Amino acid sequence: MKTNLFQILGVVAIGVMSFSACETDACKDVNCGTNGTCVDGDCVCDTGYEGVSCQTEERTKFIGSYSVTEACTSGNYTYSLTVTTSATGVDKIVAQNFGDYGVDLVGTVDGSNVTFANQTVGGGTFSATGQLTGSILTISYTVTAGSSTDSCTITATKQ
Repeated sequence: MKTNLFQILGVVAIGVMSFSACETDACKDVNCGTNGTCVDGDCVCDTGYEGVSCQTEERTKFIGSYSVTEACTSGNYTYSLTVTTSATGVDKIVAQNFGDYGVDLVGTVDGSNVTFANQTVGGGTFSATGQLTGSILTISYTVTAGSSTDSCTITATKQ
């Protein structure tokens, strides 16, 4: 009985070793750089990075100067907006002169989307979300100052 058990275990062990030897490492020739990790042959990028090898900061595509047309419940407006990098994180941007209020808001980039969480600056509380499509940045936001609230949609064209 013991002999049969050892023979069976030996055959199982050889089978497992043979099966393992046939597996290939899907990540063997994949380079994800310092901003990503290979999982099953594909790069999974760290927060704030994108690209085949996680080499590009997602926020880069947002950076620049924009011509803005804005439709609000209070009226229609035109002005300039500048988007720069933020020192608070690789996934953060700063929208300067947001809403033509002369305030700077910090947004979090995720792919082609940006979120400006509630921020109180310049006497108003702002909340906004947006999306970049090509050279057009569209942002919907609300600003509350005292008992007054204004809802707006920014259409910004990158210059």
